[in-house]
Amino acid sequence: MDGEVTLTVGTFDGVHLGHRRILDRVNRKAREQGGESVAYVFERPPRLALAPEPPPCLLLPIALREAMLRAAVDRVVLVRFADVRRLSPREFVERIIVGELNARGVVVGEGFRFGQHREGDVQALRTLGEEFRFQVESVSPVVSDGQPVSSTRIRHLLREGHVEDAAGLLGRPPVLVGNVIEGEQIGRTLGHPTANLSFDPQVLLPADGIYFAHVFANDRRDHGLLYVGERPTLESNDRRCEVRTLTPPERDLYGTTLEVHVLARLRDDRAFPSLDALRAQIDLDVVAASDLVPRFPFSTDPIRG
Repeated sequence: MDGEVTLTVGTFDGVHLGHRRILDRVNRKAREQGGESVAYVFERPPRLALAPEPPPCLLLPIALREAMLRAAVDRVVLVRFADVRRLSPREFVERIIVGELNARGVVVGEGFRFGQHREGDVQALRTLGEEFRFQVESVSPVVSDGQPVSSTRIRHLLREGHVEDAAGLLGRPPVLVGNVIEGEQIGRTLGHPTANLSFDPQVLLPADGIYFAHVFANDRRDHGLLYVGERPTLESNDRRCEVRTLTPPERDLYGTTLEVHVLARLRDDRAFPSLDALRAQIDLDVVAASDLVPRFPFSTDPIRG
């Protein structure tokens, strides 16, 4: 696309409502100037990217976040924060904003920081913009319940299991993606076969418990139950993600990639005195999930397409 580049810079983890406000403004400004909208995106949040063993923190797998951003702007430039961490604010502008991307407009949030040790702020960017001849526009945050929408706030909600509140800030349900792998088939012996998911260890899981979810697999979609936990009834110590669709699949899902939209929390995870007691509780969970189906129609498509 010919014309001037309008740029935004950030991690955009989750691509939440605040991010979308910025991306919408980048697009409108690019269209006004007959140019290209570009997102310069860090793979991981800068404050966590350099940790020796970073905790699970991403709200979306990187590939899904990139897919959402590519649907929102003309071009996405995905980078490692480590590659630019030592650049001063001036060097970041000279080498990246002007030198690499040739931007003539930059749109960022009001709290934007950049450069080594986060030394640069929006005012510093404006001052450098005057020198290097690009315009800077800051976008006010989206506010919900008196607080700005942020990835940090959403992470806190997910860690507490408040998936519906998180969805309100994301503008969509929280999403998990995983490949179906072989398990011990204990669910099958209980009359409730589940798909065991191998998930991206960088992605934050919601608090342990049972959730109502939409499950997408290739061209199939279904309502289902998502289990996150360590299976205390079985005295297991490994955290699992398992999905039980309300309609049994026609064939094994091994090797299939599932996209799970987490809609509502049904209950906490807990130990049961026997497998029979666990089976009885899962029976009740299926009934509770079925009762939620009318409340949660399929209003969103899978991000993976």
